[in-house]
Amino acid sequence: MVHQFKKLLFLTDTRIPSDRASAVHVRKLLPALSEKGIGVELLSNQGNKTVWPDFNDHITHQTITLPPFKGGLFWMLWLFSKQLKKPQYDVIYSRFVLVSLIAQNKPYIIELHDDAWNKGLLFRLAFNRAKRDRNCLGFAAITQAIRVDLLKVYPDLDKQVLVIEDAASMPNSEYKATFHNRDWLSVAYVGSFHKGKGLEMVLQLAAKLPQHKFTVIGGSVDQIKPLEEKGIANLHFQGFVDHDDIWKFMQDFDVCLLPNQPDVRTGKKSNIGKYTSPLKMFEYMSYSKPIIASNLPVLKEVLDDQIAIFASPSSADEWVHAINELLPSKKREELGQSAYLKFIENYTWEKRSERILTFINEQLEKQ
Repeated sequence: MVHQFKKLLFLTDTRIPSDRASAVHVRKLLPALSEKGIGVELLSNQGNKTVWPDFNDHITHQTITLPPFKGGLFWMLWLFSKQLKKPQYDVIYSRFVLVSLIAQNKPYIIELHDDAWNKGLLFRLAFNRAKRDRNCLGFAAITQAIRVDLLKVYPDLDKQVLVIEDAASMPNSEYKATFHNRDWLSVAYVGSFHKGKGLEMVLQLAAKLPQHKFTVIGGSVDQIKPLEEKGIANLHFQGFVDHDDIWKFMQDFDVCLLPNQPDVRTGKKSNIGKYTSPLKMFEYMSYSKPIIASNLPVLKEVLDDQIAIFASPSSADEWVHAINELLPSKKREELGQSAYLKFIENYTWEKRSERILTFINEQLEKQ
């Protein structure tokens, strides 16, 4: 691929490093971008002191530190704008949707993970500015649902809005997909404890299906303790596991759950239920795992009947039936192998980085 630029600045308001899904997204995407023959610089909010071994020498990381005062969003804008004045990059790819207010006359693409235009006056101002700004090359939406609603709100938008789904890494070379033949199942949920992610459904299923083993990966000690006190004997809380070590647990799991609810709350105002594209969905696929997923349109943008069984997000009985349907190892193997094939064809970080760079190049050519 011949690039129209030499250096990309990736801008995000996520704390880097951290354990958040948005940080995992950065951790995996940026090395894939840097392997495509361009320079990559990351500008982010300051995170913890964790060292990411998969970040390579080709990625420069600059951070801002917010002062301990009110008005964090405005401080962030000011501090980011100071960093953006340093002309060490050619184009900005931004998960920080307010970038149009501070872009310093550089071309940029905004990546959307939700309906950010609904988050208040400042966000609407930023979208209206991006809409008429010639330096805005377009928008990358992680789901079709985001694209559709953005174009409903801005029907006269003359920028391209491209759907570029999220991704996952190839499994560790030591990982072996295994489809156990036994009279019980090892059922897993991997993810956060945010309201609407479906952990309540996992608790119900474990109580209803004592013959099966359930494992939850994720959550803090404070979140886990009151759930352990419920005394569900066949439910084990593993707690936080580093992203690069999850494969060690995946080898034993037979079925993976994606019990998202229509209303998913990740903050005081943010409801991403209609738009979410969970990283764990792609990770389940990468590990060749059969998936039971909520019957939601946004999940069906990626999943289909060849790689998943669907159940109503509100009906525990449907989930019980789905789990029992996967007792035969042959059924699990068929779904798991189909999921893996779809993953390697479409949803690796390498594929995602190629689509992003192609999008940027195409838009730069039009300028």
